[in-house]
Amino acid sequence: MLIGVAVIISPGITYAASGAAERIDILPPTKKGGISFYVLRVVYTEKDKNGVSLTAYNSTPETYLFQSRMLPVDLATGNPDMSAESGSRIPFVVTPPLSRLEANGELTLRIRRNGEFLPKDRESVFFISMKAIPSQRSPEEREPDSQHMVLTVVSNIKLFYRPEGLHRRAIVDTDVSSKLTFRQEGNQLIAENPTSYWLTFSRLKVGGKALDKTQLRLMVPPKGKQSYSLPAGTATSVSWQLIDEDGWDTPVQERAL
Repeated sequence: MLIGVAVIISPGITYAASGAAERIDILPPTKKGGISFYVLRVVYTEKDKNGVSLTAYNSTPETYLFQSRMLPVDLATGNPDMSAESGSRIPFVVTPPLSRLEANGELTLRIRRNGEFLPKDRESVFFISMKAIPSQRSPEEREPDSQHMVLTVVSNIKLFYRPEGLHRRAIVDTDVSSKLTFRQEGNQLIAENPTSYWLTFSRLKVGGKALDKTQLRLMVPPKGKQSYSLPAGTATSVSWQLIDEDGWDTPVQERAL
């Protein structure tokens, strides 16, 4: 009997800090290794006329069928919109869309713009969604009446597109984080972002109480606002850190509400 299991892992919304030179495993650590990347997010600027690349590293003895596509963000959850129809009008394509990731090998993906409209005055965000399907033994190689589990791993990494005039490393190099403002409306915390960048919290505390990771997945849109449910109790202050372009936490910011 063949049993299929899909595991969805999203490095693009991971909260553990990591530097750009450190690989990020997307498979549970085992003595056989895993599939990994060097980045938690990809920044694509308008100057990248030939596109940008993303490399997957396979440190296992298994060969995988590697399926890649671009997905929009579900703004209600901050997760990839897995319901998006194939061929929907996303302004990027990823190649190859289907390829073999050899045992102990690597596969470089190329992401390019396809000419669809993108805003000129603010950053845009999408997900690079990658599914790793392990190769299967032939029926002749399997034991009779044996159960066989197939673990399919889906990893999602955020791609940020920055038009001309926006800094490639704005969150690392400038004071973007300090420009956020907050106010309380009933049991909601409203974060307002006057900048041109999508901002992702690594930590957000209100009155010393941390918001859970489900809420942290909700990015604050450029030149917009985002609402978060407040923990019980009176909130007197808010403190926060963002995730920068390298996947590290920014310095702690704090102010009164």
